Amino acid sequence: LAVHGMGAHSDRFADMAKFLKPKKIAVYALELRGFGTLSAEPGHVKTMAVYHDDISKLKGIIKTENPKVPLFIMGESMGALIAHMTVLDYDPDYSGLIESAPVYKDVMKISPARRVGIALTALFNPEAQVKMPFKTEELSRDKTVISKIRKDTREHRIASTGLLVGILLRQIRAAFLMGKIKAPVLLLLAGKDMLGDTEYNKKLFKKLKCDKEMKLYPDSFHALTIDKNRKQIFADIYRWVSARVKNLSLIHI
Repeated sequence: LAVHGMGAHSDRFADMAKFLKPKKIAVYALELRGFGTLSAEPGHVKTMAVYHDDISKLKGIIKTENPKVPLFIMGESMGALIAHMTVLDYDPDYSGLIESAPVYKDVMKISPARRVGIALTALFNPEAQVKMPFKTEELSRDKTVISKIRKDTREHRIASTGLLVGILLRQIRAAFLMGKIKAPVLLLLAGKDMLGDTEYNKKLFKKLKCDKEMKLYPDSFHALTIDKNRKQIFADIYRWVSARVKNLSLIHI
């Protein structure tokens, strides 16, 4: 069960699905409200609890269609934070948690004053839109992918003040309770991440007390699943998942 990040949509996992399908691993990708085809209110959701409810519904579909099959949850960027909080606060019943370039702390060029302003605005106008200061070319080194994203009308760089505050609160909670995660964790980090703080993620990784593994890709940009070396990343995901599943007849992410 795969959860995309801010500004993205479920098709970001298309290449991963194609890579894993011949290996008997199915990928079910969630479309987050406020993004992709669900952008009636771009970048906004009434409460982030809606995302966890949607994950639960998709999980129910997966389990109904494929009973007694191991299920892993994966997220990229903001989606990794959402997946993490799903396991922490809502539903720990997953065979493993895969976090790709999670944003527990961002390194985007937003001044402290601007951040305070966003938080204050969220109190009386949580739907207010904020254009996020990251560039498409900061996501991937693959020029073909970047060109495709620029032409994709489903992609945008907008987040509401309410969503941003919701993310902040979950970042704080996740960091404070990192040691409470029980499911196996695979942490994938981009060495040249211009959106998330890779060094901070390394520190949080040390707090995990579960079965864990970290992979650092020194030259990779933020969106690992669409970066130039994505096949290597997919192979690492397959290796890690396979090592934790006895029956490889069919697995779900």
